[in-house]
Amino acid sequence: MVAGFSSCSVKKFLQPGQLILNKNKIEIERPYKKDTERELGQLYKQRPNSRLFLFIKTKPYFYFKGSQGEDSRFKRFQRNVLGEQAVLVDTTFIESTRKSMKSYLSSIGYYYADVTYDVKAKRKKYATVTYKIKQNEQYKFGAYHLQIADRNVYDIVKRNLNESFVRIGNGLSNITLENEQSRIVNLLQNNGYYMMSKDYIDFDIDTTNRNYYAYVGLNIRNPDALSLHRKYYNESMTVEIDQSGTAEGAGRMKDTIETSSFRYIPGRYELNPLILDRNILLFKGNEFKQIALSRTYSRLSDLGIFRFVNIQAQTHEHSDSGFVHYHVKLIPMVKYDYSIEPQATTSDQTNAISFQSGRNFGVAVELKVIDRNVFRGAEMLQFSYRSAFEAQGGARTTNFFNATEQRLTASLIMPRSLLLPRFDRNEKYLSTRTAFNISGIYEVNYDYSRQIFTTNMTYQFNKKLVSFSVVPIEFSYIKSIMSDSLSRRSESDIFLQNLFSNNVILGSRVGLIYTNKPIAKGIHFVYLKWDILEIAGNTLTQLKALTNADKDENGEYTMFGVRYYQYAKSAFDFRFNSVYDHNNASVYRLFAGAAVPYGNTPAFAPFEKRFFVGGANDLRGWLPRSLGPGAFSEPNQLDYSGEIKLEFNAEYRFNVYHRWLEGAFFADMGNIWTIQESISRPLADFAINRFYKELAVDVGFGTRLNFEIFVIRFDFGIPLHDPTYPVGSRWIISDFSGQWLARNFIFNFGIGYPF
Repeated sequence: MVAGFSSCSVKKFLQPGQLILNKNKIEIERPYKKDTERELGQLYKQRPNSRLFLFIKTKPYFYFKGSQGEDSRFKRFQRNVLGEQAVLVDTTFIESTRKSMKSYLSSIGYYYADVTYDVKAKRKKYATVTYKIKQNEQYKFGAYHLQIADRNVYDIVKRNLNESFVRIGNGLSNITLENEQSRIVNLLQNNGYYMMSKDYIDFDIDTTNRNYYAYVGLNIRNPDALSLHRKYYNESMTVEIDQSGTAEGAGRMKDTIETSSFRYIPGRYELNPLILDRNILLFKGNEFKQIALSRTYSRLSDLGIFRFVNIQAQTHEHSDSGFVHYHVKLIPMVKYDYSIEPQATTSDQTNAISFQSGRNFGVAVELKVIDRNVFRGAEMLQFSYRSAFEAQGGARTTNFFNATEQRLTASLIMPRSLLLPRFDRNEKYLSTRTAFNISGIYEVNYDYSRQIFTTNMTYQFNKKLVSFSVVPIEFSYIKSIMSDSLSRRSESDIFLQNLFSNNVILGSRVGLIYTNKPIAKGIHFVYLKWDILEIAGNTLTQLKALTNADKDENGEYTMFGVRYYQYAKSAFDFRFNSVYDHNNASVYRLFAGAAVPYGNTPAFAPFEKRFFVGGANDLRGWLPRSLGPGAFSEPNQLDYSGEIKLEFNAEYRFNVYHRWLEGAFFADMGNIWTIQESISRPLADFAINRFYKELAVDVGFGTRLNFEIFVIRFDFGIPLHDPTYPVGSRWIISDFSGQWLARNFIFNFGIGYPF
């Protein structure tokens, strides 16, 4: 109704012959590539008006209304905030678009493409412009000839032809030639040719053959008729730390230090030159390499103690060779940094005694302190203290805040791979780090109290697109005390016994994070987080067996009088992002994980390592931790955990209003399962012949407030397929009445995107 009103109302403001651009379309004769259509779609010189709300084009209406009559504050609000000047069909812009499309097609080898257009009016005042494209035959790369006067340069290029972007049979493309030009410049700059640039490189294209294969000639010209390209070598380096104008700049000036690699002017800053030597890859006497210069800049910046890094290169020539002197100027960050962050919290919880689910609200404050360069080796010491208080609605207590969590964390981050110096000198890595972490958590609510102590050592190796993390050792100790009512219930519930028992975990893990977003140009990109392998308990069990240690009354080995877990775990989180334009995108996610208990604790993986579903970040048609495992369900159920998890998500995201109000439609599918069969929990285990029948399915929509630095999210999910129902009744939609929707809507609140 609103759409019809606004559409009709706009017409009366138009002059005779004027048409509002409703839509641009592209029709390409097959066969063609989808990428070609997308690239052509970026060339429109006119685009339809954006929408004030989804599917409703009201902006031109508000602009016209705000432009009529006497000007006022409300008129300006209509015109400038709610409105937008109508985009009228203009043949000048259409013709310019047509020429741009033809030029683009020529740049990718379609030299004889035909591009025409057609304007069709709809409802007399709205028009669709259709660009009709016939690509015709595409030229392809044929023979590739090297036309290089300098024999040394020729040998380097010839030796690396297997990396060339120019491949016989591929479509002729200016973009490919530009990439090839950049590749050759980088190749030669990484082989000593400091002065090499694109100005010396171009291509001859011969398209006179009738078979539509173009011969390509690569030209690399000499600087002039009498000289060849000169190789450059690293000669010397000066590293200067400048603290002038800073509060830390007072103090005694340090003497200049001559190291084997560089001249060091520390000023008043206390920094061991070994840390600089470890991160500077411009070794004296080596050929100049652009990648070594870039890596040096990146590594010095990633130390986290400098707010400004500048490397100036000065060259001079002697005989047939050139030499480079580097002056590195560093300005430190402040030594101490503090931050206080107040927080509002919300969570969903099921009372372990009353089985009532509810949403809890609370407040928290987090204090962070950072000490940079703490041991004069660019180390960073971080302390974090978080104090949280929550009002848990199911508790019958006199205090409003009846639950608390106190967390203290300390981390020492070292900008090197401790005991593994080979990685620090490897140019493949942008940075390497070693971190020591220790944390203590004290948690109290009306069901139990818990004390958790955790410490670990972590290696991190960062490349351009992938980061590896290796935790060679991780230790955690958990001590729990149950309330009297929960203790009585746990006597007959093995889940509660395992959940709240004291335990020890001693293990290690390795994982990686990969994304190609930096090179994907924001169109299609992927994100992968793979916890490749986490194992615990193996070393302890072997030592216990070798020493013939005694087991406890449950047949389990213990450490410090407490049983320790033995398990292996792996989890895979893959996301594919597809950005259609600045207003529309879709995201797809696949998650798969398994935690396998064995050895000392073959029946149960630790609670902290098990999987759950439901809530704001996975299956949004269910409350957090309220589904599974498998098709198992019983009244007053407590155990919603499993050792296997599969999950699939899809979400379409769109801009609604002024870029800060966004909308989304989503669908989720997944579940968790146990590894072992259990008589007490039928249909909870994973079975190949039925797991796909036990996948829960939901759909929904959401709104997001995007404030750039953070996103507030409201999602409304509807369960469609519930595996806890009897077979044949699991598709639970009975009707789409308002009452059915009200009974089945699940509201989820979150910060940030779900994935």
